[in-house]
Amino acid sequence: MTRLALLWHQHQPCYVDLRRGEAAMPWVRLHGVKDYWGMPSILREFPGVKAHVNLVPGLILQVEAAAAGLQDPWLRLARIPAEDLTGEAKQAILGTFFMAHEDNLVRANPRYGELLAKARGADRWRPEALATGDWRDLQVWHNLAWFHPLLREENAAVKELFRKQRGFTEGDKEVVLAAQRGTLAGLVPLHRELQEAGQIEITTTPCWHPILPLLCRMESARVAMPNVQLPRAPALDMEDDARAQLARAVAIHRERFGRNPKGLWPSEGSVSPEMVALVEEAGFRWMATDEGVLESSLGADFRRDGRGVASQASDLYAPWRAGERLSIVFRDHTLSDLVGFEYKRAEAEAAAEDLVARIRAAGRAAGPDALVTLALDGENAWEHFPGLGVPFLRAFYRRLQEAKDISTVHLGQELQDGPPPRRLERLWSGSWIHRNFQIWVGHPEDNAGWELLGQARSSLLAATKAAGADPRTGPPPKSLLSLPKTGLDAAWESMFAAEGSDWFWWYGEEHFSPVAGTFDALFRGHLQNVWAALGLPVPPALLRPIKAGAARAPAWTSPWALLEVRIDGRRSDYYEWISAGHYASAKDVDVMDRSSAWIRDVYFGFDRKSLLVRVDTQGRAKDGLGSRKLAIAFVSPSGKTVTVGADGRAEGCGAAAAAAEIVEVCVPLGGLDVVPGERIEFFVEAASGPASQRVPAREPISVQVPSEDDDRVRWLV
Repeated sequence: MTRLALLWHQHQPCYVDLRRGEAAMPWVRLHGVKDYWGMPSILREFPGVKAHVNLVPGLILQVEAAAAGLQDPWLRLARIPAEDLTGEAKQAILGTFFMAHEDNLVRANPRYGELLAKARGADRWRPEALATGDWRDLQVWHNLAWFHPLLREENAAVKELFRKQRGFTEGDKEVVLAAQRGTLAGLVPLHRELQEAGQIEITTTPCWHPILPLLCRMESARVAMPNVQLPRAPALDMEDDARAQLARAVAIHRERFGRNPKGLWPSEGSVSPEMVALVEEAGFRWMATDEGVLESSLGADFRRDGRGVASQASDLYAPWRAGERLSIVFRDHTLSDLVGFEYKRAEAEAAAEDLVARIRAAGRAAGPDALVTLALDGENAWEHFPGLGVPFLRAFYRRLQEAKDISTVHLGQELQDGPPPRRLERLWSGSWIHRNFQIWVGHPEDNAGWELLGQARSSLLAATKAAGADPRTGPPPKSLLSLPKTGLDAAWESMFAAEGSDWFWWYGEEHFSPVAGTFDALFRGHLQNVWAALGLPVPPALLRPIKAGAARAPAWTSPWALLEVRIDGRRSDYYEWISAGHYASAKDVDVMDRSSAWIRDVYFGFDRKSLLVRVDTQGRAKDGLGSRKLAIAFVSPSGKTVTVGADGRAEGCGAAAAAAEIVEVCVPLGGLDVVPGERIEFFVEAASGPASQRVPAREPISVQVPSEDDDRVRWLV
């Protein structure tokens, strides 16, 4: 029997300015009526399936505050009577109220999609195109579209608004917002109900989602990155804060769910030897992280076979001991990323069948005591799935409930009944992303943030020592709406929020967001509040942005000269592709991370007669083509496709290809029926069974065929 541990991680950073008592963004409200309600609700349909739901304490506090009426700018915009909207308010609405998945949340609702089509011009928003009734409908749909498909049927008021579709009244706006608050108020009771029924084990994370190893010892970053430049500032030895973040998590969990948590999902799966003693001290029995951490801890090589099963399966698909009493499990990175990033483009039944087959294969490879762990974000993936993930999750859970050879388990009970016999002699210091801490420290922007944090913390420690009392050892807040505005308690709460991982996620060059500037301002705002709560002047450096260029970054760059390429599948000459356009998956704003994706980079450009495309992959391209097919799918000219099979040969459009270290493809312009001056648009896709990867994530690469005199000068795309 293969044991399967499912863990859905639910988290949002501290959007709340704890001094002003207002949230900067609406994502707790909106995800609350979709994913935080939907994930446990779908599970209720399959009582034979057990799962873990990880609720970050900072999220719980924000959910409760939103249910109690916490304000945010988007909520204020939604409440303005449509006839009273100013030009400035209309521009703000157009810039924010369509921030949702265009296909599955906007266009899936006909009236919402109609409003988008009306308002979006070729190069600007068109507020003049919307009448008063349109604005009111948009205010409603911005909130209504986020309600989970099951909730749309269960809540009579929400169901009626979906039936109505248009012509909403000011009263309808209040109905949808009241339904939102009511749903949020029921989230903690809903999870507790499923806990008491024995269907979910609720786990937790350090209170405001810090990277615990960096708090315990900043030098732990050097384990995986020996040459990393670390921040230089006082007071960055934060072990006491790490202890407090864990203790607060336990207290908040116990208050809401009537028992201490057994399991811990460390923020971003980040672990180190130094944190183990703190986790045990806080009373946890087990924690989970990524397979890459185990691979580095053992000095192993978990290569995948044709079925996607890791070598040394008996090591990966088993629990270990990390300390005297603490058990540790390691999620299957490939399985988790298939759910998080790839199955959204597959048909639901086929994707579920593929996933269960992979779980079975892993269990068979590991033997009769196999423990396969699948752990991932439980909120952001589903809006990219057809039906907001409901068809896939139902198909997956149904197969698990019917399976005779797979048993879903709760790790708290499972590891209590049978503690792991093997102990890790050395626990690697790293996270689920590249098994290091590169995302959060080392880049000049990251380090600038840590240094500003250290300066504020130094003053806070001095004030704490002078007061002779340390709020870190006290209880966590009951509510974010009743926090003091000044004094040590207020200062420490803002410090804990500033220690969260999310701010550093957006610093550096790894990830991009059109609202990265808002995250920067939130982080600096938490630190500003530390100084203000102490009655001290805010340092000028905190008033200037840390993030350089917070606007949306393109996922690809333009070619700037013609290419001379030998199609041999090898990186034979550095200068071959130096003038090509370049797509990098790490810089694609529409994805958060694709650390296990096969396609990593795409280079593209032209010679005199052809479009040239190079695909760089994870591992040797030739090896990867043994279990997948590569395709260049053209949007313009439409209907054209070039495929590259296991033998490295191309089919379609008269193309030629070669595959070895990389894939190189030459597509004659004649085969595409295009001439100089016309535009070519294409995606690059890799399909393996029902799972597929498409890059760029949303919009195709678009490039104009150069004219006769375009030789060594850059052309525009």
